[in-house]
Amino acid sequence: MIRLHTYAALAGLLAAGSTSAATVLVTTTSDIVANDGVCSLREAVTAANTNLASGAAAGECGAGLPPPFDQIDLPAGSYRLQRTGAVDDSNAAGDLDIRRSGLALVGAGADLSEIRGDRNERVLDVGAGLPPPAPGSASVRIAGVTIRNGQDSSGGGIRSAIGWPLVVEASTLANNSAGFGGGIAANGPLLLRTSTLHGNTTTDAAGPGGGGLYYAGSATAELRNVTFNANESLTDGGAARLAGPSLLNNVTASGNTSDADFDDSGDGAIAATTVVDLANTLLAANVDFSLLVGGAVSPDCSGGSAQWSSRGYNLIGNTGASCPITAQTGDQFGTAVQPLNPRLLPFGPNGGTTETQMPAANSPAVDRGGSGAAACEAVDQRGVARPIGAACDIGAVESDDRIFADGFQAP
Repeated sequence: MIRLHTYAALAGLLAAGSTSAATVLVTTTSDIVANDGVCSLREAVTAANTNLASGAAAGECGAGLPPPFDQIDLPAGSYRLQRTGAVDDSNAAGDLDIRRSGLALVGAGADLSEIRGDRNERVLDVGAGLPPPAPGSASVRIAGVTIRNGQDSSGGGIRSAIGWPLVVEASTLANNSAGFGGGIAANGPLLLRTSTLHGNTTTDAAGPGGGGLYYAGSATAELRNVTFNANESLTDGGAARLAGPSLLNNVTASGNTSDADFDDSGDGAIAATTVVDLANTLLAANVDFSLLVGGAVSPDCSGGSAQWSSRGYNLIGNTGASCPITAQTGDQFGTAVQPLNPRLLPFGPNGGTTETQMPAANSPAVDRGGSGAAACEAVDQRGVARPIGAACDIGAVESDDRIFADGFQAP
């Protein structure tokens, strides 16, 4: 039932935001370019970039459809990018180059549709080498897919160019690596929601970090119902490095690692260099390996007092030495001397199309979320309506581990 609910929610989001004139359906998992009567993902992206069919044969991308081609539908399957050649921004080989705004790439669900890099280039490159689109232009939207095994200097999974608006929803970024921004490097407006970033890494020992996400846009990025787990940075921001203004609501970041090379340079699961607003967000049980060499230890968040702004109802396990955030109503902050245990269940499938990390019944996050000006998201990352209990839960998912929440069980 949860799974169906999530698909319905995803379909509603896409319908609400779509202005598609024509939808191109991918019909093969092969990374081919040929006038052979099938439509590959690479051919579909080129057709959408140019608004030209990929060939004259029936079954080619866009053949018989009136342009513009504003949406690409990606059925269930694994789409591995295997075309090799000189690095280019024309979509001929390597990564998929999206070169127009207003394009939606929509999978059947993050648990069903995946795009795999081949560890020689990133997976998706948005607007590379192009000027920003006109103000108010529609975003490039990625929904219902898993993006994995990309590798590059920045944005191993997805990179967006300066000024290019990007929406990523109901998706998973997993096992990508880059110099910085292991999963995503976004340099334009960003909306990241109902998504998971897991097992992404950085490789540049000089920074700037961001194992799961690096954001450097000038508009306020919005992260809503997002899970960061097991991401790793050699420097700052095991989960995310936020170098542009950001708002986090119902985000969970746990099990991420900063200063992974043990050289006493790097802090914080979430590292901020500009204003970051937090509400209903859980940052706890992350690791800062500076501890092993005697450095400043701030495993869950880092940045100056001017960077962190609480809207209330957050749970930070250990503010450490470099996360000077002023507590507001409903906040629960631990310290290095007395860290807070978030009591999270293991990361894994908890319903919906993306894996998450759910609070246990006795977690201090349960029923401690906000309302009014600091309201939780209306649904959680899985599409389940909030609240399940007396109040919504802090973090990306509502706990349904409530059978023995009162501490009693039958013998």
